[in-house]
Amino acid sequence: MTSMFPRSTFQLLALCLTLFSSSVWFFSSRTGGANGHSASYLHYGRAPPTPPADVNVNVDVTESAHDPIWDIQNRTLGFQKIYAISMPHRTDKRDFLALMALVSDLEIEFFDGVNGSEIHPTALPSFWSGEDGPGTIGCWRAHVDLYQKMVRERIQSALVLEDDADWDILIKAQMTEVARGTRYIQNATLPLHSPYGDNWDLLTVGHTGANNKPNKDQHYWLSKNDPTVIHPTRRTWGRTPDFSAPSLEGDYNRIIHEASKLTGTAGYAISLRGAARILYDQTMGQNARSIDTAMANICRRDPFGSPFCLSSYPMLFGRYRPAGPQDKDSDRRLSTNEAGGAVPQSKDIRTEAVSEFTVFPASLNVQRLLMSESVIPANDPDTDLLKEIDVSKAVLPRGKGVFVREGEYVEFNKILADRKKEEEAAQKSGGVKRDESVEIDARTEGQEKVDIEHRALRFRRMR
Repeated sequence: MTSMFPRSTFQLLALCLTLFSSSVWFFSSRTGGANGHSASYLHYGRAPPTPPADVNVNVDVTESAHDPIWDIQNRTLGFQKIYAISMPHRTDKRDFLALMALVSDLEIEFFDGVNGSEIHPTALPSFWSGEDGPGTIGCWRAHVDLYQKMVRERIQSALVLEDDADWDILIKAQMTEVARGTRYIQNATLPLHSPYGDNWDLLTVGHTGANNKPNKDQHYWLSKNDPTVIHPTRRTWGRTPDFSAPSLEGDYNRIIHEASKLTGTAGYAISLRGAARILYDQTMGQNARSIDTAMANICRRDPFGSPFCLSSYPMLFGRYRPAGPQDKDSDRRLSTNEAGGAVPQSKDIRTEAVSEFTVFPASLNVQRLLMSESVIPANDPDTDLLKEIDVSKAVLPRGKGVFVREGEYVEFNKILADRKKEEEAAQKSGGVKRDESVEIDARTEGQEKVDIEHRALRFRRMR
């Protein structure tokens, strides 16, 4: 009689392999195991629906596979962390950011804001040069707490967002181009640890105005006719750079440059080195002031030797304003937590949500992206370069390096020439000899005058 059991070790091994293979096939066919999907989808081999974060966005990356620029396609845009500073009780704002992060395939960690009125008096800065009021102090402390965390935990880089930040659905493509620009300005070459180069402190990509440095020869990164750039008529902020050099002119250009000053902190990236330097400046350096003013002061002085601030102009990160009472917009400006001299927020009701300073905002397109739609309308089709964009097909233009000499800035040099004429006329009429020891740097003052003239000219055009 023939035995039904295997007669040798070889036959036993073959039987075990057969049973194991059958088991793997049986269970994987019911869980979609080959695709890595959850076992909760029991539809016999069919993959579950595509999650909304898988909406395909074209990003033009042709660099070497060993280049860290590819890391920008991860969920933290090539930084070690993305943090959103938010008061713990503002769960409404955290809801918005969670949804916007999902449809953009980003991973955002919330970092608790600080109520300035609860800071112990002995912990307040001994030398404070900023606005008074618990709102401003609390905002400053929250950012400084984050720098302290980066220093303690050796976090190499972070993108820091305020909880009303908004961004373009093409943010990964935009930041890829920013990285090319920051590398060009740093003259960075492989190998690199960061996709943005290894010699930067602060990347201000969510300001509400920034100045460049027209008082020196320098490099820029220029992307012409970028459909994610807002038209000049939508740039309602006061601080503007001098891009009057012929090679920089254009309404839809995005320019990466060294920044001398900035306003606003809706979004910025900071390296560990930059976090340590600001932490020192704001605590042991006795220069404490509202956080964006502190950053602008360091950008202007460059006290650590290398250019501290690199910027994208216009900005990449704007602001989301939901429908509802407008006095919910800012926790810093609430009537019970308002800095001295601040303009009170309006108590009017906003009937529709708006996104400021963006073209294809994540906030206003959450529903479309949750439905896996790829055609996204422009925020302001009357002025934006394109009325809509298909994110599965569109590719942003590739930028190029531009070198500009000091003498090429038309407006800046006109102001310097006018100033020189005024001084010569004053000397002839009064016989006054210029005192070099107390003279204000003409270039610095000239840059401020350019900024004021830009502002006046823009408002005249808007009328």
